[in-house]
Formats: sequence, structure tokens, C-alpha cells
Amino acid sequence: MSLLSKLKKVSEPVGGVRPSFEVYHVYAALVSLYLEAPIGRLALAKRLSLGEASVKTLVRRMKLGGLVDVDRAAGVLLTEEGREVVEYLKQVVDLLGPVDVGSLCGSCEAYGAVLRKFRELSEKIGYLKLRDQVVREGAEGAIIIYCGETPVMPVSGGLEKAEGVLRDIAVRSCSEDDVLVLSICYRNGGTCAKALVNAVLKILDP
Repeated sequence: MSLLSKLKKVSEPVGGVRPSFEVYHVYAALVSLYLEAPIGRLALAKRLSLGEASVKTLVRRMKLGGLVDVDRAAGVLLTEEGREVVEYLKQVVDLLGPVDVGSLCGSCEAYGAVLRKFRELSEKIGYLKLRDQVVREGAEGAIIIYCGETPVMPVSGGLEKAEGVLRDIAVRSCSEDDVLVLSICYRNGGTCAKALVNAVLKILDP
């Protein structure tokens, strides 16, 4: 089983019952623990915006998956395997966080991620698969940009230059052969972040 498959397995239904957390929450928990472990369950619940019962289940599943250990006094901390998952993801996915796209889509919000050296694979699987997966995960839309000296956007029939704020974001965020993905949402509550992370992890490990 790959490292990413282990991460995704934590959020899968068990006995037909789907947990109240998603693969995004598993990822966010691992990153938080990587940066600040050990963390108590209550503190982790606040960071993930999940209830205590959900975090208890999340931690139990991550422990069963070999990703974390629990110290009764200190809290939750990563295992070596959990650390390997985060370090692998840091090499492949660079989360930019909320991105200001100006007046591009009115009152929307956007969340960005750079997929390092992903262009060849994106062209192989088709940019529509990535875009549609972001929408399937809850965003209203997604923008895909192929990075480089002249950032371009794949569109029906070919490529077109990224202009204005999109070009500026790409130039300062990514390099040749990287792919910049922006999830677009008209709702708050972390929808854009969850949609993008869920989609990216599923594309990387289908």
C-alpha cells in the first residue's frame, strides 16, 4: 500500500458507515502534527473544525494505520511513517492557501495549490479530470494553469496565455513544469480548501 493510500484509507467508510471527516482532515491533521506535535485532541479538534467525537475516531484510525501514536500525557504525535507521508506531500503539493483573484469572479473566494512537476501527468490524464474532480468535491469551479516563463491555461482546443492576476499568481508561485490549481467557491467555511485538497489527493492516488 502506498503512503497516500494509507492516508486515504483513514477516511474510508467502515461497515458501510462513512466518517464525518474527509481525507482533507487527515491531511490537515498530519500537517499540524508535523509542525507542532504533540497536540492534544481538543486542540486538534479546534484546528480541524471537527467535533471531539470525530477527532477521537480520526486519531484512532490514524493510529491503526500506523500514522500517529498517542501519549496520554502529551497528546498525539506522528510516527516515522506519518512523517514520511507529510514529507512526501510537501515535495509534491505546495498549498498556497487563500488566493486573492481580485475581481475575476466577483464575490468568490479561491484556494490555491501548486503541483510540483505535474504538467506531464496532467497532460496525460487530461486537465478536465483534475478540474472536474475539484468541482465534484464541492467547489463551484477550478482554474488550471501550466506554469513557466509564460504561464498558460489549458482550454478546449489548446492553450491560452494566463493574463492579469492569474499570470501574477503563477509567476510568483510556481516554476516550469508545475501546475497551479485554483478552486473557486462562493461559500465560506473552508469549502475551497477541502475541495482542492480532496481532489488533489484523489488524483495523485486514484
